[in-house]
Amino acid sequence: MTFEAFQKFIADQHAFFRTVKKQTKKDRIFARTIKLGEEYGELCDQVLASVGDQRRTKLVKAKTHDLEDEFADVLIVTFMLAKAMDVDMMQALEAKIKKIKKRNNKQL
Repeated sequence: MTFEAFQKFIADQHAFFRTVKKQTKKDRIFARTIKLGEEYGELCDQVLASVGDQRRTKLVKAKTHDLEDEFADVLIVTFMLAKAMDVDMMQALEAKIKKIKKRNNKQL
């Protein structure tokens, strides 16, 4: 999948949820922020399971694709939240990468 296709998916999902759930912008931002916390927690559980640092009942249920799913969920919800807040993620990523590269070059 290309980044452009991913952005289109996010835009489509954003539009879908705007029509399905009649929420104010503030409510949508709040809901996506809470959802991001939930997804991050699930990712943490899967990371712990993948390295064997989870209780046995969770280790038995853990599968490799679960870890991949949780990474994807965190990214999708993050981009959905950014969309709700009118953040241009391509621009934000480019600016952040530029800062990181500049900082890394100073450390060399």
